[in-house]
Amino acid sequence: MKHRNSPDAGNARERILKAAGQVFALNSYQAATTRMVAKAAHVEHPLIHYYFGSKEKLYEAVTADIYEAYGRAQETWLEGFEHLRPQEGLSIFLDRMIDYHLSDPSALQLVALNMVHIGRLEEIPGHRYIILQMARMRRMLEKRVPLKGSSREIEMFIYCFHNLIISLLGAMSCQAQLLNMDPEGNEYRAWVKDASLTLFLPWLERLIARR
Repeated sequence: MKHRNSPDAGNARERILKAAGQVFALNSYQAATTRMVAKAAHVEHPLIHYYFGSKEKLYEAVTADIYEAYGRAQETWLEGFEHLRPQEGLSIFLDRMIDYHLSDPSALQLVALNMVHIGRLEEIPGHRYIILQMARMRRMLEKRVPLKGSSREIEMFIYCFHNLIISLLGAMSCQAQLLNMDPEGNEYRAWVKDASLTLFLPWLERLIARR
């Protein structure tokens, strides 16, 4: 077994994290095992516990990484938003967001899959990152484009938007097939964007028009 401070230690830890993200995106937290992660990462099984201690702590580390990467990406999705009309801004935001998720679908797949299997929220390690992510989006959006709806309406807007995206992109294989489309094709991508604009643009315009 490699020592924690050996030259290969960081590489092994990163391989484990990457493999865990893929395994947890395809298997629920309850169904996934650390042996599955070790096999996907091409490492000896004891290394999982050496670096992370348990499946619970490994899952927590994966969701923390997703949260940080998603937050950094969101900053770029909102660049220039404050200078655009709502339709232009939301259109660009959706293009950037869809590009991000199609380049790495595992993050939303993980969320969508485990939302279905949750009995109590506390059963899924890292569940708080879903709540933190929606709060972060609200802060970023209000910083770029001050919204004047009630706190309840703004929360509802962001909550509904996030959940639609989790469903359409996190479960895109199923959703696209229901529409008789290729999940990775341009037709489905266009459908997701058009549906999001149709549902949320009027709502966003109302919130911004109150300034």
